[in-house]
Amino acid sequence: MVTYGDMMGLLLTFFILIVSFSSIQQTKFEKAMGSLKKALGVMPLNTGMQGQMILMRGQPAEEMEEKMMEKVAKMQEGLEAQGLQEAVKITMTEKGVHIVISDPILFDLGDDRLKAEAIPALDIVADLLKMAPESEVTVEGHTDNWPISSARFPSNWELSAARALSVVKYFAFKKGMNPARFAATGFGEYRPMAPNDSPLNRSKNRRVEIFIKTFEPQVGLYSNIRKDKR
Repeated sequence: MVTYGDMMGLLLTFFILIVSFSSIQQTKFEKAMGSLKKALGVMPLNTGMQGQMILMRGQPAEEMEEKMMEKVAKMQEGLEAQGLQEAVKITMTEKGVHIVISDPILFDLGDDRLKAEAIPALDIVADLLKMAPESEVTVEGHTDNWPISSARFPSNWELSAARALSVVKYFAFKKGMNPARFAATGFGEYRPMAPNDSPLNRSKNRRVEIFIKTFEPQVGLYSNIRKDKR
């Protein structure tokens, strides 16, 4: 009878465990799996020692978020004062800040040299970059599908990459920022924002996108501002 009672107790415990697994919440499951991964030494991307050091050297995430939001609001005011609000779009995301600078203030057609009109907009962005000196910054160059073929730019890929690099060099060498923070890439004509069927849409596709990666997403952040997929 004692052995039989022990077996019944174990079976009851087993079925209770099965029921609890079947009704577990997704968030609790993810937290439990995250704890298990950390215990086993498997760390998610950007949450290793370097990421922890950034948070330790920097400010608390909530404080940084508030300051970034205030800075973005001031940036938008500055852009409006200079009449650049249509050419420069700023969006807060769960991972940082997404900035789109569109044609024609940055470059002339088929060229990768920054125009004088681009400097005020880039200086405003540089002020935001200085707020998060440890953040990673990715600059993407995009073009329309108008074909180009020259000794310097055999295709739109080379042109878009050169334009992104021009922006990175401005931040690194003209504004004195750490070059290790930046990465430049070119997507050519292959990630358009609009169909290349009109001059207006083509101008939308000729753009540079800047992604400022600050901290890992946290619950409750960015709930009162416009969100973006990136």
